[in-house]
Formats: sequence, structure tokens, C-alpha cells
Amino acid sequence: MIFRPEHIKMILEGKKTATRRIWKKPMVKVGGIYKVKAVMLSKVYHCRIKVNFLYHQRLGAMTLEDAKKEGYDSLEAFQDIWIAINGEYDLHLIVDVVEFELVRC
Repeated sequence: MIFRPEHIKMILEGKKTATRRIWKKPMVKVGGIYKVKAVMLSKVYHCRIKVNFLYHQRLGAMTLEDAKKEGYDSLEAFQDIWIAINGEYDLHLIVDVVEFELVRC
């Protein structure tokens, strides 16, 4: 899975255990183990994660606990990074939520 460098650091520190993605269809499976990369076609990876849960959620239904799983201390901080990456924060947008654990570096 591709992550921003700052998110990879958060994963390695145990602060980030979830990610929200805009996918037409899920790109991972529950129980699957995936390499964490910063560049899509690179052979370099930083660690591996195991997907524990995969579900849909409306962005507007996020809680503070959800933001903390994303590695942020507040919903506002998560919203700011979401806007920086995706351009807007649509409360009605349905996203795929991937909850994971670090399994190997």
C-alpha cells in the first residue's frame, strides 16, 4: 500500500493503525499482508501491515477515535490532511476504511 512518508513514520511508531481510501473497489483483503511503500512501483518498502478490518464509512461519521487511529489528535487535524491530499472534505463521501497492524519491518 502506498502512504505518504509522514504516514509511514506514524505507522512505524504505532500511531497510525487505519487509513481511509477512495477506491472504486477494495484494493486489499482482510487477513492480507501488504508492503508499505512511499512510491508505487518501487521495490523499496518500509514495513508490512496486516489488514484486520475493511469497511465503508461516510466521512461525516468519523469520530475522534477514528481520527486517532489515523494518527491524528483531532478530527480537524485529520480533515486538514485529507483536504491536502484529496482536495475537499465531503461529509457525505463514502470511503473504504482499512484497519491494520504492523507485522514486520
